[in-house]
Amino acid sequence: MHKIKTMLRTVFKSSDVAREATVGTIGVQIMDNSHVDNRTRIDSYTYIGYNSTVTATTIGRYCSIANNVSIGVGEHELNQISTNSLFYDNPKQILLSKPCTIGNDVWIGVDSIIRRGITIGNGAVIGANSFVNTNVPPYAIVAGSPATLIKYRFTPEQIARIESSKWWEHDLIEAKAIMQDLEKQLH
Repeated sequence: MHKIKTMLRTVFKSSDVAREATVGTIGVQIMDNSHVDNRTRIDSYTYIGYNSTVTATTIGRYCSIANNVSIGVGEHELNQISTNSLFYDNPKQILLSKPCTIGNDVWIGVDSIIRRGITIGNGAVIGANSFVNTNVPPYAIVAGSPATLIKYRFTPEQIARIESSKWWEHDLIEAKAIMQDLEKQLH
């Protein structure tokens, strides 16, 4: 029971979480030296490891984001004469245009980079040291630089059943019960 109570607390070990960031009401953990900007929304039961940077991103519930992960960091314009942001009228707006979306129950491995404007579907896994520059479908496993599809975690029928359950919309105890039923059905 003590472990569950600990998992339900929202803990910011990092002092670099913007006050304006929207953070889930329960079970969010953001570890030391991680930066979360004011345009980011993190839903409940999500963990962000040490030394990570998250900008202009919506992150679903029950996500696991490892150490040294960069999500949605600024990108310079390539179609202007200079890439230096000193020449931009509104540097922050240009560098952080195109928000990212991370679905529910996504696992992002250590040292990964998720490029601006990318959407990662529910249940996807991003392998360590990956550079994600294209959208990732639900329940896909991708890895590499650039990240490429390795396989899907489940069959299309199983994915449809998991998606229709919407287990991630429930609190921890209910979600566990739903997943136990799904495990019985899928295996």
